[in-house]
Amino acid sequence: MRSAQEIREYLLNGTLKFATVSGVWTTKPNLIRKVDDTISNIDIITTKSFQVKPNPGNREPIVAEVAVGSYINAVGLRNPGMKVGYHELKALRKEKPLRALLNVSISGNSPEEFITLVKKFESVADILELNFSCPHAKPGYGASIGVNADLVKEYMEAIRPETKVLLFAKLTPNVDNIGEIARAAVSAGADGLVAINTVGPEAYREPDSGELVLYNPDGHKGGRSGEHIFEIAVQKIKEIRDAVGPDIPIIGMGGVSRGSQVRAIQHAGANVVGIGSAIARISTDKRADYFEALKFDTEYHTDKAVASLSVKRLAKYKPYKITNITRLTETMLTLTLDGDPILFKPSQYAFLWIPGVGEKPMGIVSSSPLRFIVRKHFYNLKTSEGKFTQALFEMNKGDTLYVRSVYGKQAPTNNMSNVLILSGGTGLALVPKLAEKFASIGHLVSVFHGVTDRKEAVYRDLIEPYATYTVVPDNGIPGRVLESMAAKLDELEIENCSIYTVGPDILMKKALELAVEKGCSPQYCYASLETNNMCGIGMCSECECGGVLSCMDGTFYDYPFLKKHYFTDDNE
Repeated sequence: MRSAQEIREYLLNGTLKFATVSGVWTTKPNLIRKVDDTISNIDIITTKSFQVKPNPGNREPIVAEVAVGSYINAVGLRNPGMKVGYHELKALRKEKPLRALLNVSISGNSPEEFITLVKKFESVADILELNFSCPHAKPGYGASIGVNADLVKEYMEAIRPETKVLLFAKLTPNVDNIGEIARAAVSAGADGLVAINTVGPEAYREPDSGELVLYNPDGHKGGRSGEHIFEIAVQKIKEIRDAVGPDIPIIGMGGVSRGSQVRAIQHAGANVVGIGSAIARISTDKRADYFEALKFDTEYHTDKAVASLSVKRLAKYKPYKITNITRLTETMLTLTLDGDPILFKPSQYAFLWIPGVGEKPMGIVSSSPLRFIVRKHFYNLKTSEGKFTQALFEMNKGDTLYVRSVYGKQAPTNNMSNVLILSGGTGLALVPKLAEKFASIGHLVSVFHGVTDRKEAVYRDLIEPYATYTVVPDNGIPGRVLESMAAKLDELEIENCSIYTVGPDILMKKALELAVEKGCSPQYCYASLETNNMCGIGMCSECECGGVLSCMDGTFYDYPFLKKHYFTDDNE
């Protein structure tokens, strides 16, 4: 790790530098490693904000898109807490040194909490970013501190003597005089500044329903980010630079997505330019190319990087009327919706949103009419877990449900002549489109569906034109469907078989282990991951597994990947 003086000199040397920003993309250790290994044009990698105790953050929706590239978010400082965060970063550094500087963001509600966090993370951080600015944090955190120059000074004076690591204060733009607050931070010992955090907080109403989107319990408000805060960012960074002079490093950010904007942020006074919300508009396989083009654009006044930016709304809701509800069992139903068809590929999915309740990702059964399968989860009044599916079960024919789509990638294909699809529970939602796709490219398709009740065996009419469809009731013995799959594998040339599984983790794991044991090539044995998909647009990265984002790169992955990153003893 470089010394504080070396880092300071590096940040002030006048060369173009890029950073990731707190809460976006590099929120997990595997993603920090992947960015460090594969995107050499990112010079500073910033973590999510860690707090002393774990914080579950807000429930979905956590992001609202008001226009292309413009968002309001209310993640609520979701993080695993100090102990887990430190352990993960320590392991990351022990595994292999980092090329980029690691900027560890921390958030406390008192000087004492910040000191505790500083002491914990100082050994793994090149820079410690003090979050004085989050506009949608709980009272006492974030902007509760950063709106008051005297309070910022008080905090900095308490924290500064406790560490030799560089301390950068992240400032809120939601003040009349950000320069005054910047001076207060620097006079009390801040080595550098980070600006701006999101603008707000404010609420956003979905236009069709008129309902508030974000689930933040504090007035459903969130912070504005992306394109619609760029001009504010430029002005605030200029005010900061004018206030603190040329010798204080500034990491500047706020709605930057193209070279001309990078130059404007630099001209305003930033030594390093942070790229945040724009990441949502760039597919994961184009992000390295994007940063290379962005650097070129900045230096040569071109505009190549915009080619990597999506020009479509990524999270726009559309209203659909419920035309049919079929209750299969006490805990499972099917929904049929009337509205614009959704063009989707096998394994892609959508989010269903009930205003005032929340949203969840769901596999799409068919496009026209639009159909979904829903299983009701136990509703925990204390944690609100299960609230969304409970509300779905209380809806009636004629009610309006909102949908945003599509997310994920098409399931991988191969040249194996026989495809076996094994599903359990609501995993059946993905089967019709998978069967249709594989049959269309010449595969012989066999579907095995494990059920606890034969009433769960639906959509036979969508599957049987493309595949043999075998329904296997558990009859009190979970996983009996594996026996049917095994018998089919014994009939086939095993070297010409591929397996696709979707359903409970334990079922998928046992199915793939069985297939590999019988001789199927591991790289042609797949499972559909059900990770914690909260935003769907590659921004929060809560769905990360093994350095990939299932919301953008999933949902199917092969057995070698799954064995290394996903299937653990917890799946037993």
